[in-house]
Amino acid sequence: MHPFQENLQTWLFRKLASSAQNHCAEIPLIIATDIGLVRTENQDRAAALYTGKKSTNPLLVIAVADGMGGMRDGGLCANLTISSFFHSIVQYRNLDIRDRANEAIKEANNQVFEIYKGAGGSTLTALLLDSNDTKIIVHLGDTRVYSFGPNKKVERHTTDDSLAEAVGGSGRELLQFVGMGDSMHPRISEFTIREGLCAITTDGIHGIEEKTLNKILENAENIESASERLNALARWCGGIDNATSAIFDIDQIGAAIAKYESSGIRVWDSGGDLTTLWLREEDNAFIAKQARNIEKDKKKNPDQYGPLLPPSPPTGKTVKKQRPSTTRTKSKKQDSGYQDKIQLDIEIGN
Repeated sequence: MHPFQENLQTWLFRKLASSAQNHCAEIPLIIATDIGLVRTENQDRAAALYTGKKSTNPLLVIAVADGMGGMRDGGLCANLTISSFFHSIVQYRNLDIRDRANEAIKEANNQVFEIYKGAGGSTLTALLLDSNDTKIIVHLGDTRVYSFGPNKKVERHTTDDSLAEAVGGSGRELLQFVGMGDSMHPRISEFTIREGLCAITTDGIHGIEEKTLNKILENAENIESASERLNALARWCGGIDNATSAIFDIDQIGAAIAKYESSGIRVWDSGGDLTTLWLREEDNAFIAKQARNIEKDKKKNPDQYGPLLPPSPPTGKTVKKQRPSTTRTKSKKQDSGYQDKIQLDIEIGN
């Protein structure tokens, strides 16, 4: 696994409060999650990534993933889905926005399938916005996108990949998800909404009665009231599932990104923010020299150094499965001459 993804995966797996909300200071976006009143683990993940104004083809991504209930390691699968998707968004920065999204979701699917062989998976719904104000939605599973606002009709922009909605059957079983293997067919479409508020939600929120959900959204004056009311409503209705949302102002978010000055890749989730750098190939000689100097100093002063990366999150039953998969992934990257590296120092906000 590439160090950028490994750091991101560890950061996303850190322990958060049972209910967490982050109003991003730089952009009009609120990411919130609540474990609910029944589940013992939060298997949802929501995060946003901005590659930086000075990056090749600057891109903002807002993504929400929901680990598959009834399958293995839902939280780990959702975590792997988001981290892999974001890593590939940066890696394929020379492609156009649609091809970039397609490669990213394919890579996420491959990584999850390589470990779980179809026995674990996650939904993924993401909005991508580039510097030309092109917006697209990537969708797989039953996480949803809504547009709404004061005195504005609530509109849903995704169709669940369930038996009920995909083929007209009955039941909520999903026919498509990240980690299912070669038969995965994500939906990638242009997002034409230019004004108002938008939300990406997991079924812990949109699983409540539709008329009640629409009433809440129609009467939300801003993203703050929408986020607070949706999470409270999910609990008032029993909190039977994890409730996660990313709510943003679609016509203001592009302007905010255009003004946002950053020196690296910025990531936000419900618990805070992180900044890191993906260094250019010409910086590799400096990195190698720096690494050699650190190794020399480690031998002289071994007590002053801990592990370079945070310890990997506990993986329960999947530890034995992950070790050979990680080895194969590293071998692939060595064979392809993959040169990109990142700065491993990170800055964590909040």
